[in-house]
Amino acid sequence: MKRAAQIVGLVVGGVLLGVAGFFVWASSGALSGDELAQVRTYTAEPDTTQPDTLTVTTYNIGYLSGMRNNEPVVRPDSLFYANMDQAVGFLQEAAPDIVGLQEIDFGGARAAHVHQLDTLAARLGYAGAAQAVNWDERYLPFPYGRPAVHFGRTLSGQAVLSHRPVRRHARTTLPRPSQPFFRDAFYLDRLAQVGVVDVGGHPLAVINVHLEAFDVGTREKQARIVNDLYRRLASNGIPALLLGDFNSSLSSDGETGQAGAKDATMQYVLDGTDLRSAVNTASADTASATYPADTPARKIDHIFYPPQFFEVVGTKRWCGAPRPPSDHCAVTASLRLTSPAEWPSHEALPSLGGQSSK
Repeated sequence: MKRAAQIVGLVVGGVLLGVAGFFVWASSGALSGDELAQVRTYTAEPDTTQPDTLTVTTYNIGYLSGMRNNEPVVRPDSLFYANMDQAVGFLQEAAPDIVGLQEIDFGGARAAHVHQLDTLAARLGYAGAAQAVNWDERYLPFPYGRPAVHFGRTLSGQAVLSHRPVRRHARTTLPRPSQPFFRDAFYLDRLAQVGVVDVGGHPLAVINVHLEAFDVGTREKQARIVNDLYRRLASNGIPALLLGDFNSSLSSDGETGQAGAKDATMQYVLDGTDLRSAVNTASADTASATYPADTPARKIDHIFYPPQFFEVVGTKRWCGAPRPPSDHCAVTASLRLTSPAEWPSHEALPSLGGQSSK
């Protein structure tokens, strides 16, 4: 009896040790800290001219998984190839100078091992990009269920894709929600990414964000940090665009979030700034809504601009049809530059904080 108990103890101990070992291995990232923020340079020649107008797009591409993002289903590789074709077609037509991308994969298993940023750059002829990793897991056992639907090796994040030279890049990690350790170990980082591009010899900061989706209090904390980041640039006279997936709508009265809590995210984002939305912000206007892409009801993807540097001359929303390549719509704004010759030099840039790359 004692011998049997010892054997059972050894088996149980071995299983627990194996589970613990797998947990540590799976939840650990494969990249070094220096690899989390990169400037990528492609073969296309960068545009160094002084433009009259810049066209800017923000798009949460949902790793091109269509409307079933994060659902426990098996997705064929052909789905990602078809959705890439559709996204490329849209960007060819919109022809943005700068694209802020969220939920983009950098060669992970869940998106057919395709480096989606490099693929978009090559097919569209972009000169460079700022790449910020926010999810680096050796094996992600999500969505929950059978292993066939797990993401597996996951490497994804945000990016600023540009026809113009990318001069500097910084990745700032935002606060995380409080959650059990086993969930937190596999949870993605929420980021405020700053890519500084050269516009006719002058700096333009592009702040690309993807804020917390599920916890209002955490999202509001993140909003305050983003606000501080923008105001630091603005106080030094640096033109800055703020764009991305804010997971929150603009409303003067606030919006009800989880558990009936009021969501003041956008008020905190814009507090004390002169930023304006490039797109109609009327709360009842679903024509500018961006989520979900098949039946847009909420505008949570935004482009904000400082009016002393830009004037809006056109906007466009694109959701994809008949089958959207992402669960978000893309937003594009054409911005006329005002007094670009008077913009400050690159030497006026303050510290961007976070993890930086050049």
